[in-house]
Amino acid sequence: MPNVGAELASVPFGKMIYDMASAIARSQVALDKSSIALVKVLASTTFDYVPDVVETLTPLPRPVKGVNGAPLLDSNDDPVVVTGVQVSTTVGDSFPLTLLQAGVNPSFYQFTNSTIEVKMSITSTQESSNTLDVGVSVTASADFLFASGSVSSHVNFTSSNKYSYSVTGSSSMSTTLVPVPPPKNMMPRFFLVNAMDPTKISISQS
Repeated sequence: MPNVGAELASVPFGKMIYDMASAIARSQVALDKSSIALVKVLASTTFDYVPDVVETLTPLPRPVKGVNGAPLLDSNDDPVVVTGVQVSTTVGDSFPLTLLQAGVNPSFYQFTNSTIEVKMSITSTQESSNTLDVGVSVTASADFLFASGSVSSHVNFTSSNKYSYSVTGSSSMSTTLVPVPPPKNMMPRFFLVNAMDPTKISISQS
């Protein structure tokens, strides 16, 4: 009879863990290289940045018109005037700005919570059957002077065994990929110098 413990021991857990760890390591390297390349793209891609939009509100008096389109008059026959508003817009001059300066940061990813699940089903069945057949036969004959007879018996015994054994297994691997902040030393620092007051310098880093 096969040993169930031996079947479980034959599952290559070590190789499965190694293969999964190797796959995660290769994927992590590929993701990091892609994110680093994205930093270069964001640092060199520019767009026309509009620094400010000024909206100026000025009064715009206008007479109120009635239902027929004629000016609406008050009790002194003067036109009814409401103070409307006019909006004038001034757009500042645009200048080139990189996507990295605008705050578009690259995404970095990290693998967490890797799981290996192994399922195994072991089925074992055994059937036994025994048959015992016992029989006795008697024969007799008689004539005018003599009588005779015979007795015979038989025993038949049969035995049969049936045995079946099957093993099925399946495995699944899963891992979680989560975004993480970019490494601080990888991101450039931005120095903002105010030309009106050069002593005021602000430093920022994404």
